[in-house]
Amino acid sequence: MTQRNVLLWAAAAWLLLPLVGASAQDACAPACAPVCKPAVPCVQKTVWVRQVCTEMQTVRSVQYVPQEKEYTVHVVKLVPETTTVQKECIEWTTETRTREVRYTVWKPVWETVAREYTVMVPKTEKVQGTRKVCKMVPVKETRKICVDEGGWEERPCQPGCTVRGHHHRRVVTACCPPTPDACAPPAATCKVWVSKPVIKEVEVTCLRPQWVEEPCEYTRVVCVPEKRTCQVKVCRWEKQDCVKPCQYTVCVPQKVTRPVQVTVCKRVVEPVVKKCTVMLPCVVEKQVPVRVCKRVPVTVTVPVRAHHLRHRVAPADVCCDS
Repeated sequence: MTQRNVLLWAAAAWLLLPLVGASAQDACAPACAPVCKPAVPCVQKTVWVRQVCTEMQTVRSVQYVPQEKEYTVHVVKLVPETTTVQKECIEWTTETRTREVRYTVWKPVWETVAREYTVMVPKTEKVQGTRKVCKMVPVKETRKICVDEGGWEERPCQPGCTVRGHHHRRVVTACCPPTPDACAPPAATCKVWVSKPVIKEVEVTCLRPQWVEEPCEYTRVVCVPEKRTCQVKVCRWEKQDCVKPCQYTVCVPQKVTRPVQVTVCKRVVEPVVKKCTVMLPCVVEKQVPVRVCKRVPVTVTVPVRAHHLRHRVAPADVCCDS
């Protein structure tokens, strides 16, 4: 076995030793509780415990105090200075000169010339042609009509009936229920129209439009070309060389000396006093709360055990005499 495995087995045995002792005590507790539980002596020991507290301490800190300070600065200023200087310059003057100019001129020459031209002369002529004419042509057709072929019949009149009127050759009557009367005379007869509608086919003549082509004669205008002669004026251009004097103006330079004012800026250094605020450091002592960790002695009672558990704390169920 390696050294690492030996150390692991030793640590496991040391951790399991209290459990074995406790199980042994529990096994013998029911049988001999007052005999097996030995008295454990206790010892008082002083232990240092950490305690955090706040206390005031004197600390030095640097503070910046504003203070006005004067310092001298050299400023450069530009001072203008005007002087008169003689300077040569060029001036342009105008000068008139004359020269001969040759040029070409085109002059118009008019001539009368006979020219032929064509004119379209209108002429009328008669032409035979056809045209479409709409005519109404009679056409025989067969149609169905309804005819009443009824007639008048004599029928006994019912008592209480009144004739209200005629409607398309029909007599409309309104009858009341008869009243029995044993002594009444015999009923009279009246004429009644009995209708008999009959559908018949009748031949009818109708006019229908029909387009017909018929010959006709019409007049039209035709343009015929005709040649004619006329006198026309024609302009002909002739070339001609000419010479004439021409004046022109030329700019001629001349040197001239003139006084000119020149302004020059000179640099002048002047001292200027300026004020400024400077932050000066200053060391100041002040009280500051600081959290401090201190070690405080505390007295505790610890049970004394066998040599292999001498430095362990006693379990909670052991009572020690203080």
